[in-house]
Amino acid sequence: MVREACAVFHHTYDVSMLMRTRHQDTVDRIAGWIVGGRFAGRPALPTEEEIGGELGVSRTVVREAMRTLVAKGMVEVRRRHGTTIRPVDAWSLFDPQVVAWRVTGGLTREFVDDLIHFRLGIEPHAAALAARNPRFSPDALEDAYRRMSAAVDGNGDYHSADLDFHEAIIVGSNNQFLRQLVPLIANTLSVSFKLSVISMETARGSLPMHRDVADAIIAREPERAHDALAKLIEAAREDILGVLPDMLWEERRDGERNRLPVQGP
Repeated sequence: MVREACAVFHHTYDVSMLMRTRHQDTVDRIAGWIVGGRFAGRPALPTEEEIGGELGVSRTVVREAMRTLVAKGMVEVRRRHGTTIRPVDAWSLFDPQVVAWRVTGGLTREFVDDLIHFRLGIEPHAAALAARNPRFSPDALEDAYRRMSAAVDGNGDYHSADLDFHEAIIVGSNNQFLRQLVPLIANTLSVSFKLSVISMETARGSLPMHRDVADAIIAREPERAHDALAKLIEAAREDILGVLPDMLWEERRDGERNRLPVQGP
């Protein structure tokens, strides 16, 4: 009986995992098409039947995928109008999946500029507040910096340490509104870091700038901390823009290779 029960459990688990995988794959494919502009100029997306036929899934799977995209602000389902794509400003840009789809399928100069301006509007001010915070402890900041330094020599995860470094600054600002932002912007910051740090040599080159930020905060010099972090972010912008044309070329090439025709007008 126990063996039979286990067999039923594992079968149910396998089917459940398959359904989740199929659902997520369908969501990823449709979102990739949307971000890549495949449906640009169309009054509505193809029907569930057309999309399902192309992806080899049922209308039910497509319908559930559309519900996920509705929840993320990317599409809208209206009676007699079908499913339409919403303006990018309505998309949930703090959603990890939405950001990932933008990066992998629709990275533009505008997206990069908006990402950098977003960081410039928050992080340098957080650094200045951290430098003014009499209760700021440098322990988390120094620990993150040590791990970043070790990672450039192959010992550890650089991106994780980099994220911890910047989060320590925001948390150290002791501003309750900025601290509330940490869970929301963590993925956005992570995306920025991964776009700008394309090699360990790039990471190594940014270490002195990170050191300047940490030293200014620890020395309780708000203006210097503000300017040092702004300089670091601007350097990240240059690193991203330096590789952006190549990244866009890779995306266009992959898009042409993977594009499948959608039936209908």
